[in-house]
Amino acid sequence: MIEKPEVKENRLGLCQSELASLKMVNPKAYAARKAYFDNLVRNASVYSAVRGDVNSSTKDTLDALYKYKTNQVCAEIERDVLNGLIRKGESVK
Repeated sequence: MIEKPEVKENRLGLCQSELASLKMVNPKAYAARKAYFDNLVRNASVYSAVRGDVNSSTKDTLDALYKYKTNQVCAEIERDVLNGLIRKGESVK
């Protein structure tokens, strides 16, 4: 089952916003997550271009894969932002 495009875009938009926040909170983690995120988006774009030409089993598999990978990286970004903010908060004396 494919998610509605607006739900998918909102989730990706939030993920990108958190990624931008990570740049300020933890630049080193940002660089690694940004490279991974950009690569994931590039690969998903290639899949999207050929998605209409592949069988339903392949679509189901790849849709699930990209949903999982997107959820995974977004959760990691969210965790990195939270941990970075906690570290900054705890460093206040």
